[in-house]
Amino acid sequence: MSKDLLVVFVKNLIPGNVKTRLAEGIGMDLAMEVYKELVSYTAEVSDKVKTEKAIYYSEYVERWDFFNDEKYQKHLQQGNDLGQKMLNAFYDAFENDYDKMVLVGSDIPDISKKIIEEAFKKLDDHDVVVGPAEDGGYYLIGMKNAYARLFEDKTYGHDQVCSELLESIEESGLKYGTVATLLDVDTEEDMKKAGIEIVYEDEDDDEFL
Repeated sequence: MSKDLLVVFVKNLIPGNVKTRLAEGIGMDLAMEVYKELVSYTAEVSDKVKTEKAIYYSEYVERWDFFNDEKYQKHLQQGNDLGQKMLNAFYDAFENDYDKMVLVGSDIPDISKKIIEEAFKKLDDHDVVVGPAEDGGYYLIGMKNAYARLFEDKTYGHDQVCSELLESIEESGLKYGTVATLLDVDTEEDMKKAGIEIVYEDEDDDEFL
């Protein structure tokens, strides 16, 4: 039986460090509340996936947060940029004898158990599986081996990130599959698309609902 690992990348809940683009439109405190809701939802979904699970934090390892310490391995992201951090997480998985690993972000309002399970299933006959994001990035990547070339010399945060990844996969002679293209929440417009609303009770009191 395949030994599978689901990994979630999470940013620690530090004001000013999460959803900085969103904070430019709605303020730092409300952006933090939005991200908390997204992380909480990600935990609910990942709890339902029947694999071993690990959380990789951006700054320090949290204990007894949204992710139950008894259900999740907990680690600190290692590397100088996002690509190196993702690659090192894959190295960790395969050094610990996992057969497949799927990595997801924590700001995807429509992520689901079904999509994650589909990603693991596609790895039965693909080398890599990718979940494209609507903004041109990707919210999910899964592999059966740590293919370093897919993460080296890459920049992130622009609208060709996923296209460049798929090009690297093809150039490496690997076979890939994709799952649904989903929205990630980086801006106030993304919030509107996702149906996330902010209600201003009065001029001095902002509340996230």
